Amino acid sequence: MEKGVVFVVDDDPAVCRSISTMVQVMGLHAETFDCAERFLEAVPLQRHGCLITDVRMLGMSGMQLLERMSDRGWTLPTIVVTAYADVRITVHALRAGAATLLEKPYRDQELWDAIIEAMAASEKSIKNNAMRYAVRHRLSLLTHEEFRVLQEMVIGTPNKLIAKALDIAPRTVDLRRQSVLRKMEAVTCIQLVRMFGEAGISVEDLRPDSDRESASRFYPYKSSDALVVSQ
Repeated sequence: MEKGVVFVVDDDPAVCRSISTMVQVMGLHAETFDCAERFLEAVPLQRHGCLITDVRMLGMSGMQLLERMSDRGWTLPTIVVTAYADVRITVHALRAGAATLLEKPYRDQELWDAIIEAMAASEKSIKNNAMRYAVRHRLSLLTHEEFRVLQEMVIGTPNKLIAKALDIAPRTVDLRRQSVLRKMEAVTCIQLVRMFGEAGISVEDLRPDSDRESASRFYPYKSSDALVVSQ
């Protein structure tokens, strides 16, 4: 995993220098921007790290920056700092996606702890995204027939009932279960369900009677006769 970056957006050069120095002491890398617009132009969509931004700045405010990031689907943990903290600003910041709000003047230890927490959240998010991608890729390897068996497996349907529901032989169910576990890189059905949880995929979305649009996000469209067994 790439080393995380602490992005600092503040129109006060002294603040940028101060935070950048602290970040370097922590053994991390800092990138500073004097306005939100330049940050949005320069930083790729998905980066491992966190953002520190002031609320009141020339041009786009910190709140507007958070809203713009949310519109783009960014999940970068954000620390908002302000000298004008009140209930309205606090609620607005948290609703806009801020992980932490610090009121100026804050202690160095407070910012230090907030950065550590934000970087840990970013690392967890990156790992979850990687797991989500891996699981979705594995799902795409399943045939139409295997996916139907998977749908029954994750809700605990016994093999005999799967065979009856799909109008296939129990032996066919066994073979397809084995193929599903192999392709999904799981040993047991419990491990399979846990894998979906770590990937942020709801088992409810995979249920045979789930909303068609929800299930279609994972549904494989290729078919195979490799597992055809005479009934």
